[in-house]
Amino acid sequence: PCDVWSVGCIIFEYYMGFTLFQTHDNREHLAMMERILGPIPSRMIRKTRKQKYFYHGHLDWDENTSAGRYVRENCKPLRRYLSSEAEEHHRLFDLLEGMLEYEPTKRLALSEALKHPFFSVLQLQPAPKAWDSNRDISR
Repeated sequence: PCDVWSVGCIIFEYYMGFTLFQTHDNREHLAMMERILGPIPSRMIRKTRKQKYFYHGHLDWDENTSAGRYVRENCKPLRRYLSSEAEEHHRLFDLLEGMLEYEPTKRLALSEALKHPFFSVLQLQPAPKAWDSNRDISR
């Protein structure tokens, strides 16, 4: 499941041209995740070993700091990054939402992601033979 998350982040980067979570700070990373993907599920907050990042079941994050303002101004809900209203763009973001699901048990497996409607336009056909072994080339 974590590999699928990483692939989702990479696909987003290919689409937009920049990384989804541009930070090395753990707390800021969590704030970006909440801003882009919505609140972290309370069950996950209760089970984390990183309780220092949370207070009363919510991310302990001050939006009035320079980092807080940066996240507020530069991160937006995932679907707001759509650059087109075309159907294939909506299918891509549906795929990304499945790949970036917080809950690992609800996140798309790689095999499921590959069967997603976004990829349906890629009709898998047998590769053409590069070499026909019955052909006589001796002349």
